[in-house]
Amino acid sequence: MFHGSERTSIEHSTDKQSEKYGISINDDDVEVLTGISSYDLLCLGVGKGATAVYSNQASSSFALLHRSTNECILLIDIGLGSIFALQKYLKNPNIKPRQIFVSHNHTDHSGELPVYIANEALKSIVCIYCYIGIQPRLRQNRCAELDSSTTDLFHNVKWIMCDELQDVELDSGDPNSKLKIRVQRSQHSELCAGFILYENDQPILSFSGDSGFNAPFYKFLWMAPTILVDGRTTSTYEHASFDEILNFYNTTGEQRQVFVYHYGLENEKPTFPIASISAISPGQSIQLMLPQ
Repeated sequence: MFHGSERTSIEHSTDKQSEKYGISINDDDVEVLTGISSYDLLCLGVGKGATAVYSNQASSSFALLHRSTNECILLIDIGLGSIFALQKYLKNPNIKPRQIFVSHNHTDHSGELPVYIANEALKSIVCIYCYIGIQPRLRQNRCAELDSSTTDLFHNVKWIMCDELQDVELDSGDPNSKLKIRVQRSQHSELCAGFILYENDQPILSFSGDSGFNAPFYKFLWMAPTILVDGRTTSTYEHASFDEILNFYNTTGEQRQVFVYHYGLENEKPTFPIASISAISPGQSIQLMLPQ
């Protein structure tokens, strides 16, 4: 899929790199690209809908970190426990994301948004990216409690609404690194969207949001070399099963590193027969690669 100047050399990762970034190299058929992006991905949580409430484990969320500065450039979903997890793993109680992407208006993906706005919008601009149809749900429903405030808490909230397959720029804070996302609606009971993240016009990460298995949507996600995909034990309209993810990977014939999240607790963590697919864990960091 990637040709010409986009092609980078590849080699096997060292054991040290594998341990740091959670990428297994036990399978001889799996190679890790040596062309690396400027970013790491930190998993903040893998909780299901009720995990944070009943088990005190963070909802599924991720932080895109600039490798040279360790700044959180993008918080991917802001469900219950995500802000505390970000501060805990980065050992910085004052760290704030430069911007936030919200996949949909479910508590385990957007539950902390009103609290975050109430605390942070009085100090600085809060930038929120979402699919164009999701913004009214977040503003009118999720954040309705803020309307009763005597202060205009939305004065410093900047909503960046993304239409399907439209490239929308992110603020990387780095003049040498141009970031953009391209969203696409997923298959879920609530209006939901995932995205592909690009650095300097090269895809480096895709994120499914919540989604049942949908072949066209998965083909969209497979444009990136590193993929975050929602998975559960049993297939439903709202969530793909682990078997569906594995079967799709096997039919593509394309080398990708796939990380499954949203499975819940550690004792619910799946295993896969090939090293290219694994369940990501809270606190795990991944070095994002450039396309082959």
